[in-house]
Amino acid sequence: MFRNLFVFIFLTLSGCILYVDDTPGSYNTYRSSVSLESPYISCTYDAYWDLSEWTFEIYADSFLGPSEVFEVGFWINDYDYQYMEYLGGGWWYRNFVSNYYDCDRYYHFDFLAVDYDGYEGFYTLNW
Repeated sequence: MFRNLFVFIFLTLSGCILYVDDTPGSYNTYRSSVSLESPYISCTYDAYWDLSEWTFEIYADSFLGPSEVFEVGFWINDYDYQYMEYLGGGWWYRNFVSNYYDCDRYYHFDFLAVDYDGYEGFYTLNW
């Protein structure tokens, strides 16, 4: 308080006007955090049909709670985007069967979560 008053008097007498906001933080500073945690990936291979069944789960949360996250998905090797379904309680799920994405190959999965205000969170996992 006294520091701000002293700075104000000093700058006023010197002919300069300077406004400094020293509030501890603002709503927008803390609002921009969307987090992704606890990813789970599993893959089972069916040799008879030459199919791989993939299962993905991840927890998504935002500043105002997990119900504020409206979309979660992931890219496979920066190419194929997969939307995930909301299970409740912040958990998102995706299951698909493919003969293109085999269980025994290297993949990187880039997860993305977006909340209703447009803020994003990212998580990368290698298989």
